[in-house]
Amino acid sequence: MDWKLYAWLKRGSRRKEILQLLSESKKPLTPKEIKNELKISLSQVSFLLKELHKKKLIMCLNPEDNIGRIYRVTKEGEDILHEI
Repeated sequence: MDWKLYAWLKRGSRRKEILQLLSESKKPLTPKEIKNELKISLSQVSFLLKELHKKKLIMCLNPEDNIGRIYRVTKEGEDILHEI
């Protein structure tokens, strides 16, 4: 367990919300779907997705697309969520 990553995720309630939403979803989600579900701005969703992706907690399934990207949680993201 990466405790530094654990603490980082726990400090950010929105990061945790997005990770939980992606984990609970039966299908990958777009930023717009996340925005609508969590009732936050699209720019905030995009920023948080970039952070979570950089930490390898989520992955983009179609990174070559500029519009309509879809995301899902990674195994590492699931593991850290399970600890929280």
